[in-house]
Amino acid sequence: MSIAKLSTMNQSVEREQAPLVSDFDKFSQLFLAREDSLILVGQLNQLMKAVQRHRGISMGMLAGNTEFKEEFDDLQHQLERRLATLEAFARANQLLSDRDKENLSLAWATIRSNWEGDNLNDNFELHSHFIEQLLAMIASLAKKLEVPLIVPIAKDNLTGLSDGAFSQARMFQQIEILSFVGKELPETIEQVARIRGTSVYGAAVDSLDGLDERKIRFWVSTLRNHSEKIRVRAEKLDQELSGIMPKLTLVKQNELHLLQFLNTVDTAVFMGKGGREEAHRLFNMATDITEVYWEIVGQGLDVVRDWHRRDLEAWMRLG
Repeated sequence: MSIAKLSTMNQSVEREQAPLVSDFDKFSQLFLAREDSLILVGQLNQLMKAVQRHRGISMGMLAGNTEFKEEFDDLQHQLERRLATLEAFARANQLLSDRDKENLSLAWATIRSNWEGDNLNDNFELHSHFIEQLLAMIASLAKKLEVPLIVPIAKDNLTGLSDGAFSQARMFQQIEILSFVGKELPETIEQVARIRGTSVYGAAVDSLDGLDERKIRFWVSTLRNHSEKIRVRAEKLDQELSGIMPKLTLVKQNELHLLQFLNTVDTAVFMGKGGREEAHRLFNMATDITEVYWEIVGQGLDVVRDWHRRDLEAWMRLG
């Protein structure tokens, strides 16, 4: 992002938030709304993670693997509670529109209704549509959190501050973190998860019948190229943050595991060297990869949450 664009954004936000300098009620409302937004992003992340696992297990069960039936039943119950809690939370803080809440409820009801009778493609697409909605909501909330709670109103307002809470560098860092953990990594996780679901099915039945082979090959090829971009992005962000997010260093090692997973997809699915054991291996490999990415997402949100609460203290020191 260019300095000129940041400067324009600073000026825009300054104009928007200037009245808050002397308005404690509005400042408090804004602070609490952002706290709620961070909590809601966390809830949406957990819901997305559960839906992805539900998709993967349900596809395995459609392939005839009932080994995870007990976990699947528990997961369905958990999803019901997660969605109900999310809806109740969203009603209380008005952070999701009525349409968003209705769409989530409808998407889950459609998935849950007689899923055993779905064909493979329908099952996959219904889950994926639900996840796409969650990704859009996560990205939207993260975008709204990019600008720090307080921005410079005038130099004289910053008396007593020494932690750089209002610096342009801090604003840039917050934008970069939220773009990475609120959009790029969740989208990458979904790329891995959808290959997990389809490849586990293909390996388990040792056939690509019912699957779109060209689409899966495209996903695998795209993710191979994307993995390097994510590593480079993480390395650059780690340098910019001077080690504030140490889990970013895990991306490089995770890239190796990701490439190993994609190579296993090639042999187990496209070369017909699958079987039930390889299906289990693929599922576990992909799950381990996404868990590392989720850890990084969590740490990024923790950093933003910490900065947000420091902004509260910085507000108290404004002259």
